[in-house]
Amino acid sequence: MSRLMMAVAAGLLLAGCAHDPDIRSGRDNTFGMTSKSPPEYLNCVKAELPDTAKTYVVQNQDALELFVASTDPTKAEGLVKVQGAGGRQQFSAYQRDAWYDKGRLLDAALMCSRV
Repeated sequence: MSRLMMAVAAGLLLAGCAHDPDIRSGRDNTFGMTSKSPPEYLNCVKAELPDTAKTYVVQNQDALELFVASTDPTKAEGLVKVQGAGGRQQFSAYQRDAWYDKGRLLDAALMCSRV
């Protein structure tokens, strides 16, 4: 393989790895409603994650957000956002590379919305 072909192949590979830097831009996500309060809901989601998962809860305007691994959306492995007041809160969950652990964060977000 020529040097030019190798350079083109390497460039395409790198471009493919960086196409969705913000976790909210990815395709691995789920949305829904819950009757739990935002702190109660996020505590439930957090309890379903491995003990080794580093999580951060951030108050962001009118939403409470649970980040996994980093509070930077371009580096976070997961994000669950819940907002609303009263009896119904809206949630959205995003997971980078959900295939790796079969969407554990997304499953937790859905399960905790129902319980």
